[in-house]
Amino acid sequence: MGVSEKGGLRPETQAAVAAAQVGLQLALGRVGADDIRSKGGRDLVTATDIAVEDAVRDALGDAFDFPVVGEEAGGAPRPGTPYWLVDPICGTRNFASAIPLFDLKSALVEENEVTLGAVGDGGTGGVFCAESGKGAFGMRDGAWRPVWTSPESQTVVVEGLPSGRDRREGAARYMAEIVRADRWDIRTFGSTLSLAFLATGRVAACVFLAAPTLHVAAGVVLARQAGATVMDLGGQPWALGSRSLIAASGPDIAAQLAAVAQAAGAPA
Repeated sequence: MGVSEKGGLRPETQAAVAAAQVGLQLALGRVGADDIRSKGGRDLVTATDIAVEDAVRDALGDAFDFPVVGEEAGGAPRPGTPYWLVDPICGTRNFASAIPLFDLKSALVEENEVTLGAVGDGGTGGVFCAESGKGAFGMRDGAWRPVWTSPESQTVVVEGLPSGRDRREGAARYMAEIVRADRWDIRTFGSTLSLAFLATGRVAACVFLAAPTLHVAAGVVLARQAGATVMDLGGQPWALGSRSLIAASGPDIAAQLAAVAQAAGAPA
């Protein structure tokens, strides 16, 4: 069933999709990709990140007078008003190295809930979107088609190693425990693009040992609306401000991954 048969996308979702398309065009053109600077530690930013965020902000601002909170230029919500979360290029180190495992995304927060989002895939140039209560969709053959998680994959993606000695040590224990469990093929992509892979059935689950809301919000609504079980490492439902994330194709694998966290003593 296409979106048109389900009443169409909200104007806000259409704006997020249009913004993702504008941002992808810039990112795939790679203008500014070689202009790289450090944000501190191992964190990088390119001139393309900044240009993409500026273009996405402009596109969203032209459509709606909602505040934008962005990865590069910051921003703050207004009390009682919906606001956008914008991550212009997630996987900047991959992008800067011409590795096509990166994404860009925006999500709308309404009444402290992430209600819709759009994700652009830097590897394929495709766009995915989701709305609470309506489902998750990808463009195929010129029309929006539903996407779904699948229990078939045996691949689990583990991302988001946190900073700080205690949380880093907990992350190291988690990585060791999940390898010892010998149940899944383990990958790490260096990008929250893995949440789109989950939503489209290409991986079984994603674990983010550190999950800043701005980075994962759009992917969370996409995965959740595609049928994923979404929680933190402690087994509590994911919410704005959660510090970790498990998103899985079903409750059983989510519970197994949470049990690994408990065995490892990894902080939620």
